Amino acid sequence: MRSRALSCLVSLLIVSSMIMASCSSRLPAETVPLTPPTTVQTTAETSESVTIETEEAEASFGPLSTAQVTDIPVELYGQLRVEGTQLVSESGEPVQLRGMSSGGLQSCFQFFNDDVCDTLIQDWGCTVIRLAMTSHGLDNGYTYFPDRYFNEVCGYLDTLIDHGVYVIVDWHILFDGDPTEYQEDAVDFFSRISAIYGDYPNIIYEVCNEPNGMRYDDPESPVDWDNVIKPYAETVIAAIRENDPDNIIIVGTPNWSQDVDAASLNPINDDNVMYTLHFYAGSHGQDHMDKVITAVNNGLPIFCTEWGVSLDSGNSGVFYNETLEWMDLLNEYNISWCNWSIGTAILESSNALRLYSNNFTIEQKIQGHWPDEMLSNSGLFVRSLILGTDFEIPEGGYST
Repeated sequence: MRSRALSCLVSLLIVSSMIMASCSSRLPAETVPLTPPTTVQTTAETSESVTIETEEAEASFGPLSTAQVTDIPVELYGQLRVEGTQLVSESGEPVQLRGMSSGGLQSCFQFFNDDVCDTLIQDWGCTVIRLAMTSHGLDNGYTYFPDRYFNEVCGYLDTLIDHGVYVIVDWHILFDGDPTEYQEDAVDFFSRISAIYGDYPNIIYEVCNEPNGMRYDDPESPVDWDNVIKPYAETVIAAIRENDPDNIIIVGTPNWSQDVDAASLNPINDDNVMYTLHFYAGSHGQDHMDKVITAVNNGLPIFCTEWGVSLDSGNSGVFYNETLEWMDLLNEYNISWCNWSIGTAILESSNALRLYSNNFTIEQKIQGHWPDEMLSNSGLFVRSLILGTDFEIPEGGYST
């Protein structure tokens, strides 16, 4: 959301050592990305954020979470498709995917390894993981380092596919609120991703995260559905469909993916397209819910690819009761969802992990199977929502 944009795009760690030859070797020669440099760039914020007091860090809690589910999501549901307003399995049964969204991948530091995937899928019960590839930030993102980040996304995809989970590949626009500004980059990115992974039922494409603001080439014109977002989406969808005729494509909606009702009045002509809903429980209430109800009544299939327990800044604590009201609505309409966020180095109350403190190291973060002591209040609550287990709401329905 708009007030979260600055904190979300802080460039803390740029990892360039993840070069997946298996990914590039599956592309035609003219589309193979160049080998990125092998340096690791850091900023002042990085050094400050990951400073660990050695003596306290040595007192490791160790991996303590254990497997709660044994089902492999893609084996369970197979090739997904859209029927009416519903996401359905290969056999035609309604499906509600639940899982986590990464923060911006530029600050996730090689997060989605085998141990973390086991944790999220087996210990937390995630059936979907969203990879948020920031398209263009202040000084970082895909448009700055396309080869590096293409390889990084492929590496994560290979690991997540091996674990049998559904994966949303998200073109995560924020500062570039007009998706047409970097449309050529988006077409190239999704053309190459779909060429490699289009035959896998795991893949879900999200072609623009949160369209917002005014047009980059016309400051007097808003980034609206009919004139900007829909034509952009149709262009990117056409590129994806050249390689992948079947998998789900999710399209962002106006006003930071809040105005799903606007998209419902003029939907895209494609069999397996869904539309993005985003909300933050502390900031968005009944007016926002009414847009969802209107859109569903108009026949729009919705996927909530990002929501948080906090204010739309990502901060100010956990709003438990407001979150449960939203969960009731999503469950009523069988709307799939990903919670914001996990993996990032950004410190927000909506981050599921307590990171970069004097107690926990980066090594503990990426070894997965996190004990409860490593989870934030948001993480403890959201894990219970994914698993469908009981959770004791604090008195007053709010915590910092």
